[in-house]
Amino acid sequence: MRKVSLILAVLLFTVPAWATVTITCQQVGTTNDVLVSYAVTGEVHPVRAFALDITVNNGVISAVDDNISTWYTIYPGSIVIVNGEVVKDGNAVADPCDLPGDTKGGIGTSGITVEMGALYSPPDDANGPPLTGNLLKFTNTVASGNTTVTIVENQSRGGVFLTDPNLNPTVTAPGCIILRECFPACHPKYAEWVTVGRPNCWCAPYLRQCHGDSDNVKEGNTKNGYYYAHFADLTLLQAGWNVKEPPLGPGISTVPNGICADFARDKEGNTKNGYYRVHFNDLAILLANWNVKEPPLGPGIPTDCLNCP
Repeated sequence: MRKVSLILAVLLFTVPAWATVTITCQQVGTTNDVLVSYAVTGEVHPVRAFALDITVNNGVISAVDDNISTWYTIYPGSIVIVNGEVVKDGNAVADPCDLPGDTKGGIGTSGITVEMGALYSPPDDANGPPLTGNLLKFTNTVASGNTTVTIVENQSRGGVFLTDPNLNPTVTAPGCIILRECFPACHPKYAEWVTVGRPNCWCAPYLRQCHGDSDNVKEGNTKNGYYYAHFADLTLLQAGWNVKEPPLGPGISTVPNGICADFARDKEGNTKNGYYRVHFNDLAILLANWNVKEPPLGPGIPTDCLNCP
């Protein structure tokens, strides 16, 4: 039994690129799933096979669905042939032990190498796969934070090659980002949250942030009571106070966690004198909740900062 890595590989001649193959990826809704697709433009010829490295910069690739395509169902990286007979179809993800110097770690790691080929017999390209379509879908598992997906050709396995071996296509793959929304889209401040870069401190568990609690940490002691809006929040507000947004200032992003002190979730000021993310509205909110003790010694600060109308 022998694993065949490149049963579909063909010799690529160095000739001017007559076709462009674009590999794209797109988050499926708001899920952790990503759909990988392709499109051929220019001097169009069907793609015979794909050999790609797909990596994520956050979390791991926990699953791959290679039943998306009806054409690219030959998997050179894992197919098993015995005495000329296919005894195992395999799957799109190449075994990391095969070409270990140029193969990603596989399922459960931050990267996979995939090989997907189309088996058909010309006489002409009309019998081949469509010029656009979907290749596969994978799942990115991660606790929090956005993920950048990067896709490149795996040159050791042939990269992307067309039916015509004399054509060397230009391959582009812009990649994509998986956005994880911790702030409800129904909230009146959702657009503002997006504008300031989706700060996590406006999300759970920071349920009191809009009431002057910048860090979800209570101060005090059992005897005298605990406070969620107190000195640590005042210190952060002071650090961000009067810091103007560009072009008249460096912006609140230059203050570590400074946006967390934007309790009003707005900007104050004007075009002439500049805008501030942390200013009088935020101070007023902090003062309104200053020294409000948590139960049982006080009423506590509301935990409704993520509530929708």
